[in-house]
Amino acid sequence: MAALPEITTLDEFEDEYRKGAGTILPSRASKLANLDNIRRAGDGIGDYNPLYRDPEYAANSRFGMITAMPAFVYCTSLGVGAAINGAIDGSRVGSFAMNYAGGELEFFRPIWLGDTIYVQEQVGPVVRKESGRIGPFCICTGLVTYTNQRHEVVATKRTLMARYRILGGGTETITYDRENKTDVQQESPDPLVWERERRGADPRYWEDVVEGDEMPPLKKGTYTVNELFLFTFGAMGTRRSTRASLGGRLESHDRFDADHAKKRRSMPGQFDFGPQRVCWLTQMCTDWMGDDGTLKKLVTQVRHPNIVGDTNTIYGTVASKYVQGDEHLVDLDIRNVNQSGTASAFSRATVALPTRR
Repeated sequence: MAALPEITTLDEFEDEYRKGAGTILPSRASKLANLDNIRRAGDGIGDYNPLYRDPEYAANSRFGMITAMPAFVYCTSLGVGAAINGAIDGSRVGSFAMNYAGGELEFFRPIWLGDTIYVQEQVGPVVRKESGRIGPFCICTGLVTYTNQRHEVVATKRTLMARYRILGGGTETITYDRENKTDVQQESPDPLVWERERRGADPRYWEDVVEGDEMPPLKKGTYTVNELFLFTFGAMGTRRSTRASLGGRLESHDRFDADHAKKRRSMPGQFDFGPQRVCWLTQMCTDWMGDDGTLKKLVTQVRHPNIVGDTNTIYGTVASKYVQGDEHLVDLDIRNVNQSGTASAFSRATVALPTRR
């Protein structure tokens, strides 16, 4: 069979992607939520909450045992396949770059120690947008469902990916404000995971929450290549690869190499996986709500990349509190801010809190 022609224009890409809407992609990803994998996920995210790592601590919680952090779904699969190419053969889109643009995560039940999480991706809709930085681009949607071995839905995700022509054929990069305009100091991320203060076993009651309150900031320190590799190895479960296999899969390593980052993704340097910051935003919620809270939903926009050398801090504010049915809910506005004061990722999170009633 003759190979299909390469797609070279955004119009062609949009048309081909739209043809695949509704297609369910072959399912390959699964992960066992054993203690080693959960702890490694925490290593990759920088989340050392004892609720997810210490069996003795977890035994005294309402769960009675270890559970995985909500962001463990990303450690099963980033869930970006359907939103990158849809049903299009990836060999046809070599002249297109991509950026993770966020999406919507909804959580339905805990991931228990010993669960196996499976992933199904379906191609969703595509829309055309325009940007001053990258020109015309497509926002492609992937619909992701995470289930356990009991066929229960653990979480769903609507993934958004921006797809656009590589700028200048690989000679231009996207411009971002990275100048240090704040008093945030460069700092190693390693000790910060140990020094983090969490709400923990002290219940945060809904009645005690005040709209407009600021959440304690979550320092993530200065982003390094080591932090990038920790996420890929600890959270995504990647392994060492031969030079030959890397050469055949440019997208798998272009973020690690500054030259590839420029030529393949129009980036000014080595950069993170967008979902890594979503995991940070998720951690901000779980640290704040405590062991008795439940993260229900996370709607995220990822606006800019996180480049190696950027210093990141997560900030948050209580946006609103309300009662819905028998749940006492709080909406949180959370943002990742770099050293220039630029918010590179935003999220509106919804958590359920215990009540004194």
